[in-house]
Amino acid sequence: MKNYDPVKAIYAVVLIMVSLFALYITSSFFYVIILSALFAYVIHPVYSFCLKFVKNRQICALIPLGTVFILIASSGFMMIKALMNETSRILEIPNTLNGFANMDLRRIIGLFEPIIKTHPGKLTESIGGYLNTLVMDYVPQIQNNIVQISTDLSILIIELIVIVVLTYYLLVESETIAAELPGLFPDRKVGVVFLRELNHIYQNLFVVYFLTCLATGVIGGILYWVLGVPYPLIWGIVTFIMALLPVVGAGTVYGLLALYYVLIQNYFTAGALVFLGIVFLNIIPDFVIRPKLARSRAAIHPAITLLAFAAPVFVLGPVGIIIGPLTYGFLLAVFRTKKIIGASPVREESSITGSVEPVKRAEEKTIETAVERSGGIPLEASKDHIFSPEINPWHDRKKAV
Repeated sequence: MKNYDPVKAIYAVVLIMVSLFALYITSSFFYVIILSALFAYVIHPVYSFCLKFVKNRQICALIPLGTVFILIASSGFMMIKALMNETSRILEIPNTLNGFANMDLRRIIGLFEPIIKTHPGKLTESIGGYLNTLVMDYVPQIQNNIVQISTDLSILIIELIVIVVLTYYLLVESETIAAELPGLFPDRKVGVVFLRELNHIYQNLFVVYFLTCLATGVIGGILYWVLGVPYPLIWGIVTFIMALLPVVGAGTVYGLLALYYVLIQNYFTAGALVFLGIVFLNIIPDFVIRPKLARSRAAIHPAITLLAFAAPVFVLGPVGIIIGPLTYGFLLAVFRTKKIIGASPVREESSITGSVEPVKRAEEKTIETAVERSGGIPLEASKDHIFSPEINPWHDRKKAV
């Protein structure tokens, strides 16, 4: 039994306390860190593609971030412009605005004079007094709401800046992060297998899911343009956003548009939206595009995918769309790693030779054979070989860590 060392015990207690305090002061930014890591993971293929042509990692990290910013800014500008155009058209309706502005409150109340007993003048004064009291009572609350909205908006802007900066550095240091991750596991070989499976699963849950929704939005925009729907680009963007929500889906968009055309008695466009929407925005993305993008060895049952994205929303709110797949994917990677490592039973050679060393060699050979059968790589490979793109997409073949 080892002797008790009070100095080491104090060091351990201090380290635990400081770690817990660090977690506490970072707790408000947990979801910001998670969003940054997820965002970096999703756009990393673009970063890796840029590295083939531009050898500067900093520039390659700025290219996808700048592209995403331009797309979001341009989409927001188009939506605001379309909203202003439609609002101006409504206001141009004859007598819509001027009719209400020029009508006297007394005249409006006078219309109801036959059915009310109070004189219109007194009723007008009482309504005015009531409105004045109502405004004065709610002025402090309105001021507090304005201050709260301003504070929340400032915090949101700061969080967005932190997400962008963290994503940039995660992309730049992606190779180093990929090289260090297996060292965090007690058994490096198990860590390599686990990270490989986790990468395949997250690719299916996030990258493939995102690309499928993006393809759905592009197809939707083209479909709306062909059918003559106003603002097809904006509706395509809305379709992409709705496709990201597993419970809502793209059917909400083309369904509401079809209902609108039914109300204006344009039955041909309404029927075309429903029929072509089901074919091109539901069947083709789910049964053609998604299987093509997903790797067969990382295929996940649709029920698990639906459960991972939908169920946590009812418990955690909108953030559950991100936390749910991360959690389910982690557990599924643990299950698959255990299955791969234990694929072949270890032969008990110790009973024959009476030596421990042959058993150890047999265990290592069994693990290596199981990994190779699962489509992996030899676990005794070099560091550069271990962190190849077969295991981790963060690695660039041309720039080994």
